Amino acid sequence: MATRPYKLSSSIPTVRLSNSRPFITQKAVLNSLHAQQIFERGYDMCANGLFSLTVVLRFIGTEDQAQAVEAMVDDLLNSTLTEIRQEIERMQELSEASGCETGIGYTNARTVEIQITSPRSIRFLAIIREFDQLIAAMDTLWLACLIDDTQYAVEAYQWKKKILRLAGQIRTLATRAILAARRKESAEIAAEEKESAVIKEMINPTTETAPALGIPVV
Repeated sequence: MATRPYKLSSSIPTVRLSNSRPFITQKAVLNSLHAQQIFERGYDMCANGLFSLTVVLRFIGTEDQAQAVEAMVDDLLNSTLTEIRQEIERMQELSEASGCETGIGYTNARTVEIQITSPRSIRFLAIIREFDQLIAAMDTLWLACLIDDTQYAVEAYQWKKKILRLAGQIRTLATRAILAARRKESAEIAAEEKESAVIKEMINPTTETAPALGIPVV
């Protein structure tokens, strides 16, 4: 069984590494090589972005900012999960109509153990697990000669590309949102400091003392 600790990415603005964060441990069995590759390449990328959106953005931004970006992320996660499930259903119907054997096995399935640090990272893990089921449905059709090698390779590649692109989109949204919030925060601090300096000058104006005139002594 592979243990997967949570890894913070240096490319995404975040809170200090010393801060204590809650987590739960989730186990998942990934049968196909394709799902294992997606997990290795995309999970940490997406989990870092999701943690930043859920926790970090609220430290430096506003609740409205966080909710707006989270709504976009939810749409991406929901639409991807729906598409995968629809494709699984389509392939399973094709298998049943063709009388295919559905009890497929794998020679090197992996059980991974992940630290879940935000609610949405569970949903991305669900996408990976559903993708694993999609590959199983594709493998069933391929072994039954209902799809050829080229079709299998192209479809598997397209789905992997789609899920990895989703992880990249979430990371980009997180990075841009946090940087924008920090720029706004810096601008507000600078404006407050300038206003404070003006008020201080008004209260304690700087006076210049004229040089003393030399008066000749008679």
